[in-house]
Amino acid sequence: GAVKVQVAGPWTLAATIERPFGDRLLADHGARRELSQSLAEGVGTHVRDVQRRVPGADVIVQVDEPGLPAVLAGAVPTASGFGRHRTVATPEASEALADVFGVITAAGARPAVHCCAAAVPVALFAEAGASAISLDVSQLTAAEVDALADVVHGGVDLWPGVEVAQEGGDRIDGLLRLLDSLDLDPQLAAPRTVVTPVCGLAGASPAAARAAYERAYRLARQLSEAEGKI
Repeated sequence: GAVKVQVAGPWTLAATIERPFGDRLLADHGARRELSQSLAEGVGTHVRDVQRRVPGADVIVQVDEPGLPAVLAGAVPTASGFGRHRTVATPEASEALADVFGVITAAGARPAVHCCAAAVPVALFAEAGASAISLDVSQLTAAEVDALADVVHGGVDLWPGVEVAQEGGDRIDGLLRLLDSLDLDPQLAAPRTVVTPVCGLAGASPAAARAAYERAYRLARQLSEAEGKI
């Protein structure tokens, strides 16, 4: 079966780790390059360790990049709070992610990427080598749906994050509308769609987190059944 592990991505790390003299590592071009290379090496070692401990497992590595949209937009504040770090160019952002995704793939695992912020750079993630993209579907704009359709039709799996804090049947209709807007064949969409809770479970109690995942599981089952009737 599948075993999923998670790591913080290079750009979210670069935007949060502080250098000794008080600013973010993001400010140092050389340091952020070394960070992505070091992260890639560490993730590769971790994947091989998981494979050794769980023989035959389909290992999935979820790379969390909630900070990347702010990095690309030049919206990460400096240490003083009065300025913003310079925008990172898309090619550099893609290269750092490709380093990490490439090592994961070479180790025989699958790289997935998660971003719960607005303005998810889905095309960048796909070009860097992500096999699946996890995002908050409630924040998608029409233009982002079009971009998502392109990458999903290109072979990237979709992990839609939905609000499952409470029960509710309207989410089924919303997910079906999303799949329809992506022009996906309902019969082919289910195996490539993994319903997940949205962000926010890190601070939840074990009971609340378990309940959220149970509702996500039921929603996924209902989605699969609904697609089978279309």
